[in-house]
Amino acid sequence: MIAVKALYRAGEVEFLQPPPALAQMPVIVVFLDSESVEKVFAPTVEQLDAMDWGEPMDAEGAQMLVALHEELAPYRIAATQAWDPDTEA
Repeated sequence: MIAVKALYRAGEVEFLQPPPALAQMPVIVVFLDSESVEKVFAPTVEQLDAMDWGEPMDAEGAQMLVALHEELAPYRIAATQAWDPDTEA
């Protein structure tokens, strides 16, 4: 998995770091609630800033990504339920 910072603005995705040079690859896009971004990322802001975005991840980065994944779990559940209301949490 490769993570690349980007910003969504007016229907366009603006990459803040270069995306990988791949012809085609599935992606996951997460739209973060701007009011809760600081709260969600507060414990990991320094780690995120120190990451080599767009590069393969080492073990420490993978652990941080798992922690971030756990922080975002409620948002993922809400998105899944919005997509398919019959889905159980």
